[in-house]
Amino acid sequence: MKTNRKFGDIKGILADIDGTLYFKGSPIPGAIESVSKLREIGLKLLFFTNTDSKTPKTILRNMQNYGFAINEQEIFTPIIALKEFLLEYPNKKSFFVTTAEVEKEFQDFPKVEGSEIPEYVIIGDFHDNWDVNRLNKAFQYVLKGAQLLGTQGNWYYLDRTGEPVIDTGSFVYMIAKAANSESKIFGKPSKEYFIQALEKIKLKSKDVLVVGDDIESDIQGAINTGIKGILVKTGKGQFYNPNTSVIKPSKVIDSFTSLIEFF
Repeated sequence: MKTNRKFGDIKGILADIDGTLYFKGSPIPGAIESVSKLREIGLKLLFFTNTDSKTPKTILRNMQNYGFAINEQEIFTPIIALKEFLLEYPNKKSFFVTTAEVEKEFQDFPKVEGSEIPEYVIIGDFHDNWDVNRLNKAFQYVLKGAQLLGTQGNWYYLDRTGEPVIDTGSFVYMIAKAANSESKIFGKPSKEYFIQALEKIKLKSKDVLVVGDDIESDIQGAINTGIKGILVKTGKGQFYNPNTSVIKPSKVIDSFTSLIEFF
């Protein structure tokens, strides 16, 4: 294979998961083999995602069940980033709007009780209990001074049938707008999240590529951090139109499998 000089010095890949490695409940054709080939080449891999409805262990188990040979240290999610943040403030109480599975992940962290006002309001994916009263309670807490934290900033995601579903970022933005407040985002496209990913893989921005299907979360987030971003035309990437998008990836490729051609 010919070496692409533009990516010839790349040492690692920050790869999105849903829509990039698998989609609609099945691995992208050739993605499992491509992950193995990238390892053989000597590239370091980190699989970072905006999935915030599941715990990191569930995400890892699902990927391993699909056939991907990865380990726990290679997974980075907004839930991990949020945990690291909250551990810095062990005495501050939070109000969680997340799935029941994710809330169990934070069972040892202090939560608001009775008439107390939490220091943090945490909005994540809560599709297992879409109750507007939960959002309204979160809104009231933010009005009273709680800091608004969002697990990630996606406006929508594609479900297992490929249909768009409103996502965490939309709810976070709505509450922030209504309460005239600022929010802190832990997942993509937050620059801090990408910097944390670089720290996890122990490489500099110039040494890695971000590969993903979301032009805003994956590619714009990469650009904001000084990382080259490659858009795959799977998942959300199938809707990318270079004539209308102001965000310009370094490359657009058919799928994750096409990445092998550059190495």
